[in-house]
Amino acid sequence: MSGSPLSGEVAMASMMDDLRHGMRSLRRSPGFAVTALLTLALGIGATTAIFTLVYDVMLRPLPYPHAERLVVMEEIVAEYRDIYPTVPMNAHNFEMWRKNSRSFEQMAVMQDNPMPMGAGDHPVEVQVLSATSGLFSVLSAWPSLGRAFTQSEAQVGHDHVVVLMNATWRDQFQSDPDIVGRTITLNGFPYTVIGVMPQSFRLPVTAGIAQFGAGSTKQAAVIVPRSFSADELREKVGDFNYIGLGLLKPGVTVAQANEEINALQKTITSSLVGEEKSTLSAMLLPFQQKLVGTNRKPLLILLGAVVGLLIVGCVNITNLLLARATSRRQQMAVASALGARAGELVRLAMRETVLLAVAGGMLGVLLAYCIMPFMQRYLPPALDFRGPLRLDWVGAGCAALLAVIATLVAGAAPAWMGSHTQPAEVLHSESKLASESRSSKRVQRLLVAGEVAVSVALVLMTGLLTLSLMRMMSLDRGFASTRTMTAEIALPRGSYAKTEQRQALYERVTASLRQLPGVEHTGFINLLPLSGDKWIDLLRVPGDGRLPMQLPTAHFREVSPGYFEAIHLPVLAGRTLSDGDRGKRYVLISELTAKTMWPGREAVGQTFTRGGTTEDPFTVIGVVKDARTLSLAMADPMIVYVPYWYRADNGGAVVMTTRQDPSAMADAIRRAVWSVDPAVAVPAVRAMDGIVEDSVANRRFEMDLLLLFAVTALLLAGLGIYGVVTYSVVQREREIGLRIALGARRENIYRLVLREGLLPVIAGAVVGIVIAFAMARVAKSLLFEVSPYHPGMVCFSVGVLMIAGVAACLLPAQKAANVEPMVTLRSE
Repeated sequence: MSGSPLSGEVAMASMMDDLRHGMRSLRRSPGFAVTALLTLALGIGATTAIFTLVYDVMLRPLPYPHAERLVVMEEIVAEYRDIYPTVPMNAHNFEMWRKNSRSFEQMAVMQDNPMPMGAGDHPVEVQVLSATSGLFSVLSAWPSLGRAFTQSEAQVGHDHVVVLMNATWRDQFQSDPDIVGRTITLNGFPYTVIGVMPQSFRLPVTAGIAQFGAGSTKQAAVIVPRSFSADELREKVGDFNYIGLGLLKPGVTVAQANEEINALQKTITSSLVGEEKSTLSAMLLPFQQKLVGTNRKPLLILLGAVVGLLIVGCVNITNLLLARATSRRQQMAVASALGARAGELVRLAMRETVLLAVAGGMLGVLLAYCIMPFMQRYLPPALDFRGPLRLDWVGAGCAALLAVIATLVAGAAPAWMGSHTQPAEVLHSESKLASESRSSKRVQRLLVAGEVAVSVALVLMTGLLTLSLMRMMSLDRGFASTRTMTAEIALPRGSYAKTEQRQALYERVTASLRQLPGVEHTGFINLLPLSGDKWIDLLRVPGDGRLPMQLPTAHFREVSPGYFEAIHLPVLAGRTLSDGDRGKRYVLISELTAKTMWPGREAVGQTFTRGGTTEDPFTVIGVVKDARTLSLAMADPMIVYVPYWYRADNGGAVVMTTRQDPSAMADAIRRAVWSVDPAVAVPAVRAMDGIVEDSVANRRFEMDLLLLFAVTALLLAGLGIYGVVTYSVVQREREIGLRIALGARRENIYRLVLREGLLPVIAGAVVGIVIAFAMARVAKSLLFEVSPYHPGMVCFSVGVLMIAGVAACLLPAQKAANVEPMVTLRSE
C-alpha cells in the first residue's frame, strides 16, 4: 500500500542515506565546503539583515493599536506651495477640524522643544513633547503608572503636569514606584508628575514627521499639556507650528477624511479677509507612509543591492557545483546505466546542495543576528522609530526562504546536467581528463557574465554615491568647521523669563569662554548650522503694498557680535554687529536676500519690516556670503541675521574658533559656562566637524552599506572567475600540453587563458552598465552634483572589474604556461 509505514521507513532511510553520503562528500572536499558555506552565509545573512530593516521601517505595522487608521495632518497654503508643499498645522484650524470633523475618532497636535530638567546645579536637557490631551486617545496608549492629562489641564494656568516616558523614569528617577504625585522642576517651573508611560511605548522623533527642517532627532523624554493662547486661536493664517495626528473612525478611508477636511478648509478660506486672504487646503497621509518619507527609495536600493550580492554568491556556488558535476559524470553515467531514473539522478546531484543550503541558512541567521546591532548603532534617528532591531520569525522566515531559493538557483543547472547524462558517451571516453561539454562551458560563462554584471552595477552605484558624498563634503559651505567648537546652552525659563536676563547671561558666557586658552573668537547663535530651523517670517520693504501671503519669506537667526568671525562667514558688504550696536535694530542679510529684496541696488542701508507686523523697521548694515546652513545638499534660502538683543531665545549655542585641539576642550567649556551659572544646562559640546558629519548620516549609512556589498560582490566575482578559469585549465591540460609540445610559447598560453577568462567579464561589464543606467532614474534623486551617467565612474567600475578579472585569471594562466607536455601526454 502506498501509505504503508514501510514506504515511509524506506523514504526516511533513503533520506538519511543521502544525508550521510552528502556529509562524507563534503568532508572529502573541505575547501569547496567552506567556500560554499561562507558564500551562502554571507549572502543569506546580509539579505536577511537588510530585509529585516526594510520590513521594520516600511512594512511592519506601527506599534500602536489601530495603526492602520493613524494619519498625519498637514495644511497647504496655495500661495506658498512652490516653496513649501505642505506646512504644519495652525492652532485655530486644528480646533476647527476637531470640533466639526465626523471622520475622526480623535485628533491631536504636538510640538517638541528642549528644556532643562532638574533643580540645582547642572540640570540635564530633555526633549519635551507638548501635546493636546487627545494624543493618548489617538495612539491608544496610556500610562502604566498614574494617568494621562485631561483637556481641562491643557489650559493656561492648569498645565503644569507631566507624564514621564519610561526611559526617563528609569534613568532620571531610578524607577521610583512612588513617582506619581512628586514635583519635578522643568524649564525652571514646578511640574507635578501624574503618570509614567509603559516601557513598550515609543514615539518617533519629530524630525521624521515635521516639514522643512523642523523637528528634533532626539527622543521625547516627557509629555506635557499643550495650551493655546488667545492670540494663537485667533490666527487663521500663520503660526503653522504643530504636527497633527488623527485616528480615523473604522471604515473611513484617508481619501474620505481628506475630502471632509478640505471642505472645512474651504469654509476657513471663505472667512479670510484683508491681509489674511489666502487659499487653504489639507493633506492627510498614513502615519507610516509619512515616517518612511524620502527613505523609501534608499531602502529599496539597499535591498536590491543585497539581493544582487546573494545572486553573485549563488552564481559562484553554481559554478563550483557545475565543476564537481563535470568531474562526476562517470559516476552519474554508471548510475544511469544501472537503471537510475532522472528523478533519482536529480536527487543524487542535489543532496550536497541541500546540505549546503541548510547549513548556510543557519549560519546566515547567526550572521544577521550579529549584523543588526551594528546597523542599529549607525541607523539614522529618523528611521529608528521602533527601538532595537530584532530578528523575529519574519526574519527567520526570510532566511529559510532564501535558503530554499539558493538551493534551487545554485543546484538547478548541475542537477539538470546530471539527470541528462548519456552513459554511452561518457563511459566510452578513454581520456582520464575528458573535456567538459560545450553546453557546460556555455552555462559557466553565462554565469560568470551574470555575476560580473551585478558586481559592475553595484560598484558603479556605490561609486556614484561615494563621489556624491565626497563632493558634498568638499564643497564651499560658506562657514568654517575645522578647529571650531560649539557649546549648546539651555536656560530655565523660570529663572530667565525676560529677554534682558537671557541677553545678559549669553554675554557673560561668551566672555567667560573667550578667556579660555587658545580661543580666538566667540559668538552666540540661537540655532547652529545644519541643525534644523525655528523661525520663518515674511519680509516687506517700504512701499510694498502686497498682501502678506504674497510677500517673500526668510529664515531668521539670532546672533551676537563675534559670531561671523567665529564661524568665518565672509561679509561681502558693510560690516558685522558690534557691542556699540546694542539696542539698535540692525541686521545682516545673506547675499540671496539682498539680490531678491533689492535687485540691482545696494542693500546696505536699506530697511524692511517683518510682514504683518507694525514694528519699527530693521536696517541692513551688512551682507554676508550665501552659505549652506540648513542643508549641505542645497544652498540656503533667504537668511536674515537679527541681533540677539532683539529676541533672545531660551536656548542657543556659543561658537568658538580655537588654536587647540577642539576635542580636548569639552570639560573646560562646561566649567566656563557653569562658572557663570551652574543652573544652566549644557546638553552638548561638539566640534563643528562632528555636526557636519551628523548632517549627512543618512547618506553615509546608505553609502557604507552599499560599499560593503560592492566590495564583497567584487571579491566573490573574482573568486568565481578564478574558479571557472582554474577548472577550465585543468580540463584542458592535455590540449595545453599538446600546444606547448607543438611549439606554443608561454605568452601564447597566457593569451589563450586570459582571452577565455576575460570574454565573459567584458560581456558582463557591458550588461552591468546597462543595468546601472536602467536604475539611473531611481538613483538620480540620491545623488548630489553627480550625473548617474558619470563617464569617469563608469570607466572606474569597469576598470575595477577588469583588474579583478585579470588578477583572477593570472594564477591559472601561470599554471597553464608551466604545464610539462611530456608528463601530460604520457598520463594519457
